[in-house]
Amino acid sequence: MKIVIIEDEIELGQLIQNFLRKKILETPNLVKTATNLHDGLMYIDELHPDWIFLDNNLPDGKGINVIEQIKQSHSSRLIMMSAMSNLKEEAFRRGVDYFMDKPISFVEIRRILGGELPSSQESVNE
Repeated sequence: MKIVIIEDEIELGQLIQNFLRKKILETPNLVKTATNLHDGLMYIDELHPDWIFLDNNLPDGKGINVIEQIKQSHSSRLIMMSAMSNLKEEAFRRGVDYFMDKPISFVEIRRILGGELPSSQESVNE
């Protein structure tokens, strides 16, 4: 499974990446994290990921504005992440597969990606 995370909050991007590497991925080196749209779109073109985690408020634009572009050129599943739950309906109209409210739930990430997380492993900090 290949994953691209586009998240400008460096710590959150690293937490998601570490969680995926430790709890979900069999090949942990297939996760790339970008802190802006430009780098994120470049990683998507390079990696052709199975999954993309996309924040909305990024330093060089809004994630919601590139959903259709991503979906037209890639078969990746797209998860939009935002504290602005009022974007949810528009994000689905534009083509996201999932919408995650911030703060992010690692249990929800595990559920979305198709695994089962035992209750004793609900935290990325374990």
